[in-house]
Amino acid sequence: MRFTKLIVSLLLMTLMSLLIGCSSGPSKKTKTTRDDSAAPLAAGVSILPAGPATPNPYLQNKPSVSRQAQQHFTDATRAMNNKQWALAESLLQKVIAENNKLSGAYLNLGLVYRAQKEDKRAAQAFNDAITANHTNLDAYNQLAILQREAGNFSEAELNYKKALSLWPFHPESHKNIAILYDLYMGKSAEALPHYEAYLQLRGGEDKQATSWIADLQRRLGVSPKPKAAAPTTTEAPAEDVSDE
Repeated sequence: MRFTKLIVSLLLMTLMSLLIGCSSGPSKKTKTTRDDSAAPLAAGVSILPAGPATPNPYLQNKPSVSRQAQQHFTDATRAMNNKQWALAESLLQKVIAENNKLSGAYLNLGLVYRAQKEDKRAAQAFNDAITANHTNLDAYNQLAILQREAGNFSEAELNYKKALSLWPFHPESHKNIAILYDLYMGKSAEALPHYEAYLQLRGGEDKQATSWIADLQRRLGVSPKPKAAAPTTTEAPAEDVSDE
């Protein structure tokens, strides 16, 4: 399953840094009413702010974490990788008991619940991650994905927008809101600039996104844009989920 692959990918990246969380996008398309009948659009400029990317605010504050909490988190990610959900939950709860301001522990706890299809508990954990650290972009995205899957499209849109208001250079937020607009809300014209921003931030290295953009441009009558250089960004390969 694609979600299982997401968890495996997440956990492999976790081993690269102490406390890691990653963003995800939806796994499948659904039928929706599109706005493909809109008048042809002229090629616009990027919706990304001008100039080099600002630092990801989620990576700026790195609190001290005890060795015990570090070990519990490492063991929890290993348990998640092995689909030992009960063990992972127990270890993450120990991390939270020691320091309830570690946003990443809540984020990964939400992923544990989501893997077991306990969506209400997952949503609460993602909300707790946001409460612990309001700049946890992944938590907004994970919560929005749950809301989208439940048909709460306006709430999902709001959380993607919150993430982008915190850091407009977050690739996954652009990708996820574009998918929400295109496949679920019938706002293809609004989806296009977010797909383009995502691809630009990824340096044009995403064949699937390139295909989506080409399809949208064809349907909307938009001429392809010249390839834009990716903004200089300080984003790490994976985010430290323990930021406060």
